Amino acid sequence: MVIAITGGLGTGKTTVLKIFASLGAATISADDIVHDLLAREDIKIQIGEAFGREVFSGKEINRKALARKIFNSEKKRKELEAILHPHVFDEIESFINAHKGRDIVVEIPLLFETGSHKRYDRVITVTADSEVVMQRLRNKGMDPEEVRQRLSHQMPVEEKIKRADFVIDNSDGIEETRRQVERIWKELLER
Repeated sequence: MVIAITGGLGTGKTTVLKIFASLGAATISADDIVHDLLAREDIKIQIGEAFGREVFSGKEINRKALARKIFNSEKKRKELEAILHPHVFDEIESFINAHKGRDIVVEIPLLFETGSHKRYDRVITVTADSEVVMQRLRNKGMDPEEVRQRLSHQMPVEEKIKRADFVIDNSDGIEETRRQVERIWKELLER
């Protein structure tokens, strides 16, 4: 079975993914793939051509500068997605093929936005109370305007909840989240 995890910014998708890994699932994160891609020379060249040297700090891509550029321009955001998304989905597909016969959990923040939800057997949406989310994002150094800009480019979590097979509320601490993940995992394995 191949399961996708999605959710809004700061809801704790990565925490949920790690719990699935501890339960024996093969796991992969689209965010981790993007992080690796941004270090590749061929990708740096493409991003430099599309966005200019101002998104670099020395020879490395400055993720905050790149984020400012793409979240202020729909056109620029789509340009970056056109560079990265094909590689992300190729990596995920390779991972799935390499782990045939295992249960796989894939974390994809823009699952519904990219239309890739159709590729997965089940979808889990991770949510959290807005105050909890804002505190997590502040702890990561994001200001409220930056959060607002990023959220404006994502499908509202309420819509993701409607489209999901399962929902995990990650508002009340790791143990409560673990209980929810374990319950869903047991249910999935029994099917």
